[in-house]
Parts: sequence; structure tokens; C-alpha cells
Amino acid sequence: MRLPQFQFHSPKSLNNLLKLQEKSGENAIIMAGGTELLNRMKLRLIEPEHVISLSNIKGLNRIFFTKDKGIEIGSTSKLTQIVSFFEKIGSYRAIYESTLHVGSQQIRNMATIGGNIFQDTRCMFYNRSREWQKIVPPCHKRKGNICHAVKNSRRCFAVYQGDIAPALIVLMAKAVFYTPDGFQELPVEEIFSGDGNKPFAIEKNHILFSLRLPPVNKNLFSTYKKYRIKGGLDFPLAGVAIALQKEGGIVISLRLCLTGIAPKPIMIAHAEKTTQGERLNESLIEKVAQMAYDFVHPVANLEDSPEKRRFMIRQMVYDGLKEVIKKHEGNG
Repeated sequence: MRLPQFQFHSPKSLNNLLKLQEKSGENAIIMAGGTELLNRMKLRLIEPEHVISLSNIKGLNRIFFTKDKGIEIGSTSKLTQIVSFFEKIGSYRAIYESTLHVGSQQIRNMATIGGNIFQDTRCMFYNRSREWQKIVPPCHKRKGNICHAVKNSRRCFAVYQGDIAPALIVLMAKAVFYTPDGFQELPVEEIFSGDGNKPFAIEKNHILFSLRLPPVNKNLFSTYKKYRIKGGLDFPLAGVAIALQKEGGIVISLRLCLTGIAPKPIMIAHAEKTTQGERLNESLIEKVAQMAYDFVHPVANLEDSPEKRRFMIRQMVYDGLKEVIKKHEGNG
């Protein structure tokens, strides 16, 4: 498949990037690694007239410890860099695992964390060939007025399938944006709209600068579990990020975030409320796993059935909690 025609721009500063965006209007799109964007362009799902690359803007690809011992990840940091940096940081194991689960080694060498977070939502009725698009009536995401997955629905149910965002969310990361008015910081959870058609709740002229993680907490352990059919290349059909902090067997904080089952990463807030101050034993683990199962209601718009994806959410929450507890005990 060939790409559509477009003008390529590679500004050397964020200010120049914003000027290019303003000049190009709605016909421009930002490119980081391009591994997801270029595929959409080849399918003619989008046909921007201008592609603005971040690759020549200095300082966006750094990963470093901040003064308060937190961690800052530049938006164009390659996934390979992130895997190497986080491999031995137990508190942030979910970042390592979720990044390692993205695509193949070749994809991770090219893909960036910003591109992974800001990937478009997906649906098996949307991410199809041009020939298929000509035959099937356009859905909400293709500027039509129907949903092929949920009949008579007035909204889009396309699914967010990013691996890394849920890990960042349970670890309370913040996204730093460069805007015409300066820098702005938001919790990662707040950048998503929950609308499958327009999945992000930020302005077009807000450029992701970096992601900030709080200081490493030695009593915090995290993990990420992913369900997919093929081992190497698939997007998550369901994914679970877990961050657990406990003392003496008592839960201080338990955060769960799911991906691959809704138009945005979904926090199970009542899991944290239910478990806080409780003793984390087999009974509580089973209760939380069932809570996750009861909470999710995916629709039939990905390659596997909604029932199987719900089942795998329950199983991954159970397995993930058992694994995190084992790590806690091994470091206690």
C-alpha cells in the first residue's frame, strides 16, 4: 500500500512546530515514530495534507531522574530506550512490561511513547482496506451515522488499545504539554475523552512534551498483563495495569486500569476504595478480580468475543495481584 501525497515538515523547535500547525490548520497532523500513523494513512483512514515530524526537536527524547527523584520521559523517547531504563526499577515494573509488550523489536526501535499514548482508537469495522470502505456504509468514525458494532448507537464504540497509558495512569503519571500559553500539566487519565470518534480531550495545539512519574516508592509494586491472540504484533484485546502499595499485609493503595475494552483506559475506582485498609488475602484477590469482571462490558468490535475478553480481564487481575504480592514478599 502506498501513502497518499502530503507535504513533510521537520521543525527544529516547538515554537516553529506551533506556527506550522497554525498555518496548516485542520489539514496537518503530528508524527512521532510513525508506526501507527503511517498505517492509517496507507489505508486512507486519514489523508493529511501536511505531516509535521517531531524527530528534529531537541530534548524530547531524554529519560532522566528529576531533582525530587521522580522520572521524566521525553515524548519522543523510543520504546527500546524505555524498556532499558525501567527494566530494574521494581516500583515501575508496569512501565517496563507494558512497553516490552508493544509490537516487535523492530517496532519498538521506531515507536515513541508519545505516539503510543496518542494512537487512534481501533475497531474491526473501521481499520479495514479501501475496498472494504467502499462497500460498507460509513460509521461514526468515518463521518457516517451508524455503528456496525452496536446497532442503532448514536456514538462510536471504537476501542483504545494502547499498552502504556494504563501503566502510567496507575502510577499517577502526569503529561506535560507545550502550548501557545506555555507549559501545562495534566494527569494522564484526563487526556482521554471516552469518545471513540475523537478519543483525546486536549486542544490540537497542545504538544506532548514529556511524562512525569512521581518519586520511586520502594513499597510500591506494579505489573501489566496483556491478552492477545498472536504473541508478537497484536494490540491488546484486553490489558490490565496494577499498582499495589501495602504494609504488613494491609492494602494502602490498589490501583487498577484496563485497556482494550473501551474508548479510553478505564480506572476501576471502587476497587481502590473497597480494598484500602483490608488484608490482602486470597478472598480479597478473588473479590477484586470478580469486581473487574462485573465492571467491564466490551462490545463485539475486536477479533475475539466480548465474553472471552471479560474472562481474561478477571484472570489477569487475579494473576497480576498474585504476582505483585509475591514481589512484595520477596522484598519485604
